[in-house]
Amino acid sequence: MTKETVSIRPSVGYLSILQAINYRAWYAMAEFVDNSLQSYLQNKQKLRKFHGPNFKLKIAIYVTPSKIQIVDNAAGITKQDFSRAFRAAARPENRKGLSEFGMGMKTAAVWFSQDWVVKTKPFGERELKIVKWDIKNIVKDDIEELDVKKSELPINQHYTDITLTNLNRTPRGQTIKKIKDHLASMYRCFIEKNEVEIRYNNEKLKYEKPDVLQAPYFRDVDEQKKNPKKVTWEKKFEFKYGQKRRTATGYANIRETASTKDAGFALFRRNRLIMGVGENEGYRPLEIFKAPNSFIYQRVFGEIHLDDEEVTHTKDNFQWTPDEESEFLKKLKDELEKEPKAILSQADRFRKDRRSRDLRIQSEEGLNASIKKIQGGIAVLEDYKPPRQPEISQKLPEAKTKERKRKTIRFEGNDWTVEQILNYDKDETEWLKVSEIGKRKKEIQIQISMTMGFTAQYFGDQPDEIEGMLLLASYIALGEVVARNRGDSKAHNVRSYLNEILRSQPPALDY
Repeated sequence: MTKETVSIRPSVGYLSILQAINYRAWYAMAEFVDNSLQSYLQNKQKLRKFHGPNFKLKIAIYVTPSKIQIVDNAAGITKQDFSRAFRAAARPENRKGLSEFGMGMKTAAVWFSQDWVVKTKPFGERELKIVKWDIKNIVKDDIEELDVKKSELPINQHYTDITLTNLNRTPRGQTIKKIKDHLASMYRCFIEKNEVEIRYNNEKLKYEKPDVLQAPYFRDVDEQKKNPKKVTWEKKFEFKYGQKRRTATGYANIRETASTKDAGFALFRRNRLIMGVGENEGYRPLEIFKAPNSFIYQRVFGEIHLDDEEVTHTKDNFQWTPDEESEFLKKLKDELEKEPKAILSQADRFRKDRRSRDLRIQSEEGLNASIKKIQGGIAVLEDYKPPRQPEISQKLPEAKTKERKRKTIRFEGNDWTVEQILNYDKDETEWLKVSEIGKRKKEIQIQISMTMGFTAQYFGDQPDEIEGMLLLASYIALGEVVARNRGDSKAHNVRSYLNEILRSQPPALDY
């Protein structure tokens, strides 16, 4: 085995900084996958000529408490790219691929670990090269060159093996699930074309596209047309935006089953997902998707490819200006509203038959989601003590932004004037407030916060859904009033506990 050296200049100071970079584990892991993919794509013809047209890139990720290893069967780091691969910010000549900044491998490896070894055997070359990084000693001794160990292997062997030890961070628990889900989503274009296979601890990563709604146009249903034609709610689009007239291509669909966490757009560049990866991370700008309780927010999904757009060095966002994104969103909204197949209108207005099996499916999804949150909700009451009987014999303070309606009802021989108040103040901290004035001729005020996270997250923007939520809140409030009038001195406690729990729900929307 012979030796040479490889430069890691211009400075090693950056290594200490990289350990504290604002990375998420799945984006850091994706840097290794990007390098493997780029090596494969650049040499695809050579590899398929040698192995046959069915050659597939395979990337294996192994993670233990003490080690992370990434192994691929790509074309290796060639002699031409070798010196650049180990220098910070040394950009490749071809910047139209997935590895354009010259930072990925170094950044991700240093973020994960203190020590790492790169073994690479390029296709068509005879030398296996091994480079070892010891960050502590590199920084301490201001080392600017690393030894390269070399040995000969058969010319047509090819792979890269990166092994990280002395870890700064070890993926655990939910992070492991997110890494697997995110990588499957990020590289879905290559996985769907059967060009790449990615395994995490021997588990093959898969991406499953949601089912698309097949249903009549909402207008045909509203007009009660006989036997309305079913439509598959998917549409393709292409448009240009911005001063540089960049191209956006993609598709938009409506989900068969609504999902708050899984809807939204995935934004790609060069078939690699940049934004909109993972649960609750879909690209859902307010200008198009409205609030989280809207049907558009829960139903519309798709892919948008922006191959010419610039991205951040961590590849988790685009570098467009606010004006560019604004024009992009305007053009996108126009496309989604075009007939035929006006995606946004259909998603917003179409209602599935609540007697159908779909109700059970959606109910089961809601049941599974809610049961997971009960522990977190009740936990906030551990140290909470409700106040003594609150003073409710005076009118509620005026909300800054509100809507109100009054109604006189007859109960137990008395007229009760019930006033419902919708409170839109963003700083409201109580979901439900009650005021009771008068003895025989009662005036009852019921105030519901419309911007607290609980309302905004879980209730829709349609009249029937708002009605149901207001009725539920009003019946809770009236139940408290009746209980108090029948001598229950602690009737307020349920509302007090309820408000305290709901303070822990998602934050208010920015109206």
